Amino acid sequence: MLIAVNRMHRPEEVLERIRQAINRRQPLSLIRLASGEAFTLAHNSLLPVAKIPWWVVYAGVVLPNEAARRDLIQAVKEGDIVGLSPDRSRWECAPLLEQAFNLYRLRPHYITTAIVNWALHREDALYRLIKDVPTIVIGRRAAEAAPLLRAKGVNVVRTYHLEGYQDLPRCQRQIKSGPFFRVALVAAGIPATILCPRLARERRCIAIDYGHVINDLIDPGFNIDKLDRERERWKRELGLNQPPHVPKVQ
Repeated sequence: MLIAVNRMHRPEEVLERIRQAINRRQPLSLIRLASGEAFTLAHNSLLPVAKIPWWVVYAGVVLPNEAARRDLIQAVKEGDIVGLSPDRSRWECAPLLEQAFNLYRLRPHYITTAIVNWALHREDALYRLIKDVPTIVIGRRAAEAAPLLRAKGVNVVRTYHLEGYQDLPRCQRQIKSGPFFRVALVAAGIPATILCPRLARERRCIAIDYGHVINDLIDPGFNIDKLDRERERWKRELGLNQPPHVPKVQ
């Protein structure tokens, strides 16, 4: 598979698909894959775990993890809208994703850019679209984001904490017993990619991989420098000097 920008659906088209799903009360999942998902797919098949940066743990998966790989493959097969990184300046983005997709014969039929979430966030386009629709927010910073989303008119009925792939079963049980919703905004790294198609299928909702947009909502002006600081802060809080899954490379 070749990841080409000219094959990708524009953000306006993605917004229209979300609008149609809301109006027709149909399920829909939007997932996104970039370097973290590429490393999860490729570990111990296309490259050794020792070559994978520590921050994949921050993104929600401790490697090696064959179950997470299987779940991620299934998510790509089930995702209605699949955002892919077209970035060729870094080998771990489009080049590695292409190798992994070819290895596992993954061919999503409706693709967009992996940063489509930023286009949806810009100028409140998504928030105007889902205004008044019962919405849940899932992720590490969901509780912080809820009042800010409500201020934009989003009908947040509940938030759910999700911390990593191993936390998915607990989170899914809580959602199952929680209030009715039609939209789920999931900001949980790699587990968000896995969870969104599951929610769309099981709850017949619109599940959107919200990503680091949540950081910009909480801390306007969020960028890659702030992401690096956020990763380091998270690592310090957990006392991770050398994450257990990444051997020191000599």
